[in-house]
Amino acid sequence: MKLLLLLTITLFASVYGASVATFSQGRIINGRDAQPHEAPYIVSLKSGFWILKSHTCGGTIISPEWILTAAHCVGGSSIDVVAGLHDRSRESGTQVISVAKKISHPKYSGGVGPYDIALLKLSKPLKLDDKVQVAKIPEQDGLREGDADLYGWGKTSNGIFPSLPNILQTVHTHLINYDECKAALPSDAPITDLNICSGSLDKNISACNGDSGGPLVQKSEDGTEVVGIVSWGYMPCGDENFPSVYTKVSSYSDWIRENMK
Repeated sequence: MKLLLLLTITLFASVYGASVATFSQGRIINGRDAQPHEAPYIVSLKSGFWILKSHTCGGTIISPEWILTAAHCVGGSSIDVVAGLHDRSRESGTQVISVAKKISHPKYSGGVGPYDIALLKLSKPLKLDDKVQVAKIPEQDGLREGDADLYGWGKTSNGIFPSLPNILQTVHTHLINYDECKAALPSDAPITDLNICSGSLDKNISACNGDSGGPLVQKSEDGTEVVGIVSWGYMPCGDENFPSVYTKVSSYSDWIRENMK
């Protein structure tokens, strides 16, 4: 039986749903090591208590004071944001800042489903440089098509207790429209038109546990736009070439800008 999973990491285990699968945390399936600071807008979210804090999710810098991530990544424990990170085993030279305020979408009801989006306000602004930069937010309800790039520190394999990679992973993939994505998923998949999907359907490319909240981006001469937030998918990650499912950022652009004011 295929399981749906949220792509977050807890201190002890991934979160699994009873009737739907959630993404476990881990590495991008069939990706590659990113070049150092290839994605200067990605951050690692470290949750937990005191010295036990560890990577649970990714996020995207959208201003010096604000991080965009998934709502299922912002639980009750405190969160530190690590910016300018490439190798998780080497945090020297990074900026580590605590989160002062969490804003989850008011319609998010938990688990796998729509409205899986949240904003994190930092306790002090990031210092932008060549390792720490801002990604753009798309226009409200803008249509997205073509290729995109996914980044994250997700699982390295589909084992029960897989380790997370230290080096940031990336994969070049293709956006799939709503109808094609819905047709490629099981009939009971909780997908809505508030989601966007990716998947080179013959290459077993997938997000996985630990990638939750991280960015799916499109790059152009005008800069980098974050078009998706890693949300959920089916496990084993990449199995049967199911698409990866993201929160479609353009469905929430007005909400993001209003809450950043």
